[in-house]
Amino acid sequence: MKFKKKIALGLAALMMMGALVGCSGTQTAQNGKQADGKVSITIADWPDETDPNGKEINEGYLKQMNEKYPDINIITDTTVYADAQVFQMKAAANQLPTMYNSHFTEIKQTAKSGYAADLTDVMKKNGILDALNPALLDVIKGDDGKIYAYPINAYLQGLTVNKKLFTEAGLVNEDGSIKLPSTYEEMAEYAKIIKDKTGVAGYAISTTENYGGWHFMNIAWSYGVNFMEQMEDGKWKATFNSPECVQALQFIKDLKWKYDVLPQETVINQTDLHKMFASNRVAMIIETPSSDYSQKYGMSIDDIVVAKMPGGPAGRYVQMGGSIKMFDPKATPEQLDASMKWLALTGYSPEFGEEEIENTKKSLQNTVEQKGLVLPQSALPLWTNPERIAKEAEVRADYVNVDPANYADYFDLSGITIRPEEPVDCQQLYAVLDGCIQEVITNKDADCEALIAKACSDFQVNHLDKH
Repeated sequence: MKFKKKIALGLAALMMMGALVGCSGTQTAQNGKQADGKVSITIADWPDETDPNGKEINEGYLKQMNEKYPDINIITDTTVYADAQVFQMKAAANQLPTMYNSHFTEIKQTAKSGYAADLTDVMKKNGILDALNPALLDVIKGDDGKIYAYPINAYLQGLTVNKKLFTEAGLVNEDGSIKLPSTYEEMAEYAKIIKDKTGVAGYAISTTENYGGWHFMNIAWSYGVNFMEQMEDGKWKATFNSPECVQALQFIKDLKWKYDVLPQETVINQTDLHKMFASNRVAMIIETPSSDYSQKYGMSIDDIVVAKMPGGPAGRYVQMGGSIKMFDPKATPEQLDASMKWLALTGYSPEFGEEEIENTKKSLQNTVEQKGLVLPQSALPLWTNPERIAKEAEVRADYVNVDPANYADYFDLSGITIRPEEPVDCQQLYAVLDGCIQEVITNKDADCEALIAKACSDFQVNHLDKH
């Protein structure tokens, strides 16, 4: 979201990481109170020199924290813990910071592995649980029902559309707006029109690093696929060896061999996908609203349109995901309280007072200056307090730099079923599905039924059976 495959750890790597951290001075943050009575916490994923604006903003937050809470000492760590490989190395070496970034899909496994603090009490004490969007509560729980993650943003996937290519292909309504597909079959038809009239690929899907499986979920659910079920004994059973999943995979195959609307490239990660879209080499992709196209690749913000997901035989489904903060399981109650204060000051809490408003304005201004997208609202707000939502929308309105009409369909959730990512071994499932997608777009004679049967069996034996 966005995720790299986890790799096994070698003894040498662990020894090396231990030596590095032992010299870094961050260990103090894991010992709670210092000799001077201050509570010390380490905040990871801190912006480095490659993100000067982000670094400047966070240093501003740090100055405010030091002034407001002189009894809290913050140590910064630029290590990116959302990288699964880095996280596994640090966690296995018992070297986690107080607070680190992760993703919705990692919560249950991280908690089960003993690498995350139980946040139930501290979030309840700080009024977080009562204020949080109920749609997120089950997502941030471990298998034991306890809370192990603090959500900092939530997203819904959508169909991202290149307005320039749609216009060139004549896919425009009488009022000047572009035509948006309401079904996957219609999406394929539009992709074919674009390919015939512009010579550009009408659609592209990632095929590697788990991104293909991640995007495929929306399509599969719309065909009626049920990927797994929990049995009475608590074990999980893979259930996607079904006609519905075969049909969903056949749809991907048809995009290549029937409609001929996919790009020539067959190994595509998320970076590749974004580059292709931003450079007018593909007209439609499944993605969340992203600033990459304009910030990194110079695409005009006005050419980016995001619509809600098309529908299939079983309905219109959209996948929910997001980013979270997780905490060292050794963190003391005092360290967790200090971390909550940091999250509140930086705008990630139900509170939205003058201090939070000013910090939000700085962040939004930075996004505008960096040519990122500032949308008029969130598709999935974290908080339910209508006053907070209204106040945030009012602040945001001064910085919106997109045409709201380009996102109106995306924000219209009528007829949509929102689903969280699959509950067990989600990343491993994505990887298995990546293989299926690669096969059907590289082999005209690929047998979708056989591929799905093998994928389901492999996922069961190699992953679910190991729980």
